[in-house]
Amino acid sequence: MNMSKDKIYGYGIFFLTIIFLILYTLFLPVQQYFGLNDGDLLYDLVNSLNLLNTTPLDAILWPVYLATLMIGFIIAWIGITMATTPPPEPIDLDDLNLDEEDLEENS
Repeated sequence: MNMSKDKIYGYGIFFLTIIFLILYTLFLPVQQYFGLNDGDLLYDLVNSLNLLNTTPLDAILWPVYLATLMIGFIIAWIGITMATTPPPEPIDLDDLNLDEEDLEENS
């Protein structure tokens, strides 16, 4: 099984981005609202959904979090596209029927 470099880079970009997004989700927003110090997850969930108790940090946290997710999904999409797109076929100059004069003019 011989994979080209583009496929290896594409799968690498895809998997590293997905791992980053999972870790980012687990450690940043979840830690902000469901910290390990309080202990009662249900109380924290209900309390975090109360929009009257928002802080200025919430106004920064959620747009930055969503923008990071969006950029991460775009990068993962680029990676999977690199991995699944077949490489282009090489151009055979003999089939183009170019004269030597045309080649010299273009170079």
